[in-house]
Amino acid sequence: MQLSLFRRCVCEVIGTYCLVLLGCGAMVVESQTGLLTHVGVATVWGLIVLTMIYSIGDLSGAHMNPAVSLAFAIVKRLPFPDAVAYILAQCIGATLGAASLLIVLGNDEMKLGATMATLPDGSAWAVEFMMTAILMWIVMGVSTGAKEKSITAGLAVGATIAMEAFVAGPLTKASMNPARSLGPAVMSNHYDLLWLYLTAPFVGAIAGALLYQFVRVESDSETKETKVNEKLATVVVLTIGLAWGGSVATADDSKALLRPNDRIAVIGGTFVERMQPRDELEAALQTQRPDWKLSLRNLGWSGDTVSAIARKRFETIEAGQARRIADIEAADPTVALVWYGQSEAGDFQENADAYQAELMRLVDDLQERSIRVVLLTPVSVPGDRRPNYEAGLEAFTTMLRDVARAKSLALVELNWHPTDEQLVEDRLLPSDLGYRQLAAQLSRALLASPEHPATADQDDILEAGEDSSRNALLDAIARKNAFFFHHYRPQNETYLFLFRKHEQGNNAVEVEQFKPIIQAADEAIWKAADRASSS
Repeated sequence: MQLSLFRRCVCEVIGTYCLVLLGCGAMVVESQTGLLTHVGVATVWGLIVLTMIYSIGDLSGAHMNPAVSLAFAIVKRLPFPDAVAYILAQCIGATLGAASLLIVLGNDEMKLGATMATLPDGSAWAVEFMMTAILMWIVMGVSTGAKEKSITAGLAVGATIAMEAFVAGPLTKASMNPARSLGPAVMSNHYDLLWLYLTAPFVGAIAGALLYQFVRVESDSETKETKVNEKLATVVVLTIGLAWGGSVATADDSKALLRPNDRIAVIGGTFVERMQPRDELEAALQTQRPDWKLSLRNLGWSGDTVSAIARKRFETIEAGQARRIADIEAADPTVALVWYGQSEAGDFQENADAYQAELMRLVDDLQERSIRVVLLTPVSVPGDRRPNYEAGLEAFTTMLRDVARAKSLALVELNWHPTDEQLVEDRLLPSDLGYRQLAAQLSRALLASPEHPATADQDDILEAGEDSSRNALLDAIARKNAFFFHHYRPQNETYLFLFRKHEQGNNAVEVEQFKPIIQAADEAIWKAADRASSS
């Protein structure tokens, strides 16, 4: 006997609550502890779906997904009023699950497991569409006939969720479920690309359901078959058009090392630190791709090397390496630009093995955190008169090539030969003009695409002087850099966190209060970049 609609909706609330609590919870725990790994998180998603199907499958059908409920309604396996009630119940359950995570674990950079894409919008939409269509095909198959109450349904659907999370998790977080995306978005106030996760799964689920019905069911009449074909054709044409748009966007940017919505950390020594405060690299990236909404964090540290020796406080080199990892985690990047070699060049020959081992360790640490790595070669500055400097630079660059091959990393080889005008007085670092010229070259390498091919034109623009809109952009970047510097590297950290924290440690709470200020500063940069790029 079928339960009342209200009781079935209660089951859907419970099922979706558990789905978000454990699935998104696994993502947050992995982000905070690093113990679950990507494979572990994907496995949790598959297992919670499997167990909830066994728990409430006979009661409500265990949809736990508005896209599944709507698709069932489209193919007339669920009345539309019931589907609307199911969808409302699922959204409530997902929001309650995210609220529980917020109370227990807090709202960190994982945003309660909110869905985020590392692909261009069109490609991300296509991935979510395809994953949901495959999922719905499986759901239609195991919910037909006697198999609905057997062990097959839970295993098949759970395994599908896990496999798709393995593949699409690093790309789009493998949502396939509008409620699963909506709950964390509402509770973490993170609405980036929410439209994508509220549309692609619905279209994908409907396409999967219609396709399965078209293949499996013999129509009663020519007219009915024609109608099904028309529905299917409409969905397929729409999907091909949208997916083609995504593939075109991917092709246009196929050589780019950065992606839309990337959070970029630039890691290095003095050469990187002195790019602040008016960071010409960020200005070049933002004006060339204002639609990508990039954010950049400068993690340069004067005197630093790949061993992170300059970052240690009063402890060992290992403490400096741990500090660098903490700095990276504070930046929460999706991609890291690793730019070392200037300091190491002078004594590279005698320390080559140690430097290579430390670089490999840094790369491993970054990759374990699912951070893409781009290596940048050091550039020669004529003011450095150490005897083995030039030979050390060449040897360090050769090492970078070897590491890039061994780890399958992108390597940007910078060919920059500065004039005296492009250097500061002691000729050890670039001047403002030098950083601007170097940023133009590096930004072209990072954003290589048919839309931005003009090397000479860009240089002419950069040398032409600073108009008011570009000045406003640089000022916005300087404000953000100052806020982030105070967040991850407060000048009085001995009093806040170390052996004198008994004096000012109560003020340490203010460090975390910089996060929303930094986010607002990023948004101001995006607006300024829009104006600068159109002027």
